[in-house]
Amino acid sequence: MKRTLVLTTYILLIISSLQAQGTRKFTESQKQAFEKQFIDKSRIISTLQSAFVQTKTSTMVSQSAVSKGNMYYRNPSMLIWEYTSPSKSSLIVDGRSTRLLDENGNIVGNKNVSKQLGSLIINMINGNSIVDNKLFTTEIFEIANNQILVVLTPQQRRLKDFYSTIKIKVDHNTLIATEISMDEKSGDNTVVSFTNIQLNKDIPTAKFKIK
Repeated sequence: MKRTLVLTTYILLIISSLQAQGTRKFTESQKQAFEKQFIDKSRIISTLQSAFVQTKTSTMVSQSAVSKGNMYYRNPSMLIWEYTSPSKSSLIVDGRSTRLLDENGNIVGNKNVSKQLGSLIINMINGNSIVDNKLFTTEIFEIANNQILVVLTPQQRRLKDFYSTIKIKVDHNTLIATEISMDEKSGDNTVVSFTNIQLNKDIPTAKFKIK
């Protein structure tokens, strides 16, 4: 009896600790307030740049594939997603056109897929993916380490066919994404973690030009 009481107390303490550290889902009013704050923040971002580490886990391969690179964004629709290792390539969006280039500057990949990927990244930066319910349904949670978790469930057909969920971790104070996790229908998962984030530092428009 005494052992049972001790064990029950121990389990209750664990549950209480997990609840204290766990997630808290935003109410509808809190969600709307966060969405407004996120959009307001994105509007004062003229440029955004950071380093990133991308880790892809596949159901077909036992070892994760890790890539590193840099991201450059210029409001409203210019983007460079630049891989520096293990091989070099760049996804460039100049506001009108989108191209995926290899290390020699040659166009590679499917044009439509590249365009969709570029639009998806830009929409995550400017907040359109969070508030546009034609693209995603959204749930928002407060989690540990002063972060907010945004869970996006695709609604658009092309996105829905490829992704099951996309999760974005946002710093509570800066309202800038620190991590994006994409769960694919295939069971594969890609996590992108951002570091050395810099806001509103000059990035020449010419850098985004597709040659």
